[in-house]
Amino acid sequence: MIKLPNVLAQPKRPSHLPLIAKWLSGEGAGSWFVIEGREDKSIYKITRFSPKGKVECEGIFTADKRVNLKKYFEITYPAHCKIVNIVQDMDRVRFKKIDH
Repeated sequence: MIKLPNVLAQPKRPSHLPLIAKWLSGEGAGSWFVIEGREDKSIYKITRFSPKGKVECEGIFTADKRVNLKKYFEITYPAHCKIVNIVQDMDRVRFKKIDH
């Protein structure tokens, strides 16, 4: 396995973040993501936090496929304040922020 030299390792989870927060490492950076929602309505609230737990952005998102938030998934790239991608059951799901 190739280890990239500048990828930020997962820090200790800030105590105020819920256990469902998922870490996404990046080159020299990283963020925690919390995805909450109603799978039956395909509406989700996604909050992105800094490594120390400060809110960087949040919003309401829709998903392009059904998601079961009770099952294991990983956050993957691209993931920012308007688009968040996850992989669940070897399938990529894209969340897009709803602009009001």
